[in-house]
Amino acid sequence: MHPDPDAPTTAPSTAAARDLRVVLVAIAVAVLLSRLVTGVARSGALPSPVVQVLAADLAVWVPLALGVWWVLRRSAPATMVRRLGLGRPDAVAAVGVAVVCRGLDAGLSVLFSGTTGLTPPVTLGPPDVVPLVVAAVGVCVVSPVLEEVVFRGVLQRRLASELTPRTRFLAVLVAALLFALTHVLIAGAPSPVAGFQVFVTTFVLGLLTGVLVAMTDRLGGAVLAHVLFNTVAVVATWPR
Repeated sequence: MHPDPDAPTTAPSTAAARDLRVVLVAIAVAVLLSRLVTGVARSGALPSPVVQVLAADLAVWVPLALGVWWVLRRSAPATMVRRLGLGRPDAVAAVGVAVVCRGLDAGLSVLFSGTTGLTPPVTLGPPDVVPLVVAAVGVCVVSPVLEEVVFRGVLQRRLASELTPRTRFLAVLVAALLFALTHVLIAGAPSPVAGFQVFVTTFVLGLLTGVLVAMTDRLGGAVLAHVLFNTVAVVATWPR
């Protein structure tokens, strides 16, 4: 785990602690807004499926994006581009992470419900393609990029800069734990078993992508693993 070179040379510990507070507040606001939008949608105030999808996405994206902007606003563009790099070993590792985590999720689903959960839902008539496409773009592209920047690129990195070389592995664990808890709170699982499945799967995904980022000091592999993990589910469950 490499300490953050972008932190100010004066009082770096204070700057990192401030950045951590900003990111944690952004995550908390995203969770609260998501739950609020979900409640509004269930009340029937958002009748359009497209509006429901966009509102739910923006409730999470906007506070996270603002938090990232605040933390990285003084970072050099060249440094941010370098950290988003993707080498061939990163890509291979990303495929492995996606396969392991998707297999874990399917295995837990079979254990708890008798099905992998990767089957298209039964539909009466042709599905409404527009909200499906809007949701797919958010799930497969925007959310993975933004979440990896928040949890691995900012939270994990800033936390690692506050720890000693021997304890920096805790940054990976804490970031993965918060990543999993955030998904459970936003997803609003219908049952404790479903919530447990979401927590375990996203925690392992966050753990493996966090290790990959710590080893390479690049986010590209983590983003690709997250994109593949989500895309497999979207493609497998796309209405037919």
